[in-house]
Amino acid sequence: MRKIFVALAGVLALIAGLGGPAQAHGPSRLKTDQTVTLNASAADVWAAIGSFEQMDWLPGVAKIEATGNEKGATRTRTLADGTVVQEELLKLDPAKMALSVRLTEDNLAYVKATNYALHLTVKDEGGKAVVDVKGAFYRAFPQNDPPADQDDAASTASVEALHQGLIDALVARFGAGG
Repeated sequence: MRKIFVALAGVLALIAGLGGPAQAHGPSRLKTDQTVTLNASAADVWAAIGSFEQMDWLPGVAKIEATGNEKGATRTRTLADGTVVQEELLKLDPAKMALSVRLTEDNLAYVKATNYALHLTVKDEGGKAVVDVKGAFYRAFPQNDPPADQDDAASTASVEALHQGLIDALVARFGAGG
């Protein structure tokens, strides 16, 4: 009788998929986090970057078309090189000096990542602004065995370079705070 139960348990495990090797289900969500301290007050930095409708603080932006400054608003950002970036405002919280945006269309010419979202926060530390730039995304190639220029490392490097460009623009405008 015991042999029958063991055999039955084995068959049920195979049917349920518990008896075989684990299968991957696709790439994992990746995250980055970069921080800069600026030689300006948090209020001054937020005044420059805290609007979804304006990006005059970021070099290379030729044109902005936005539908508003509230959650769910969309914008089309045209860069000087002709690249078009489609975005949606996920969060804008002036009290917390926080802004979250996601790309509504993947654009591998802009950033080698898919489902990319950006979260910016500005905080005061001793009279200087500390800007935290976070990204959440998937690698550019969603299937297994990605090419080297679209794997986790390449996508992470691309997002970090994009964020470094934002940081560099803020440092150029406000100065490094040390």
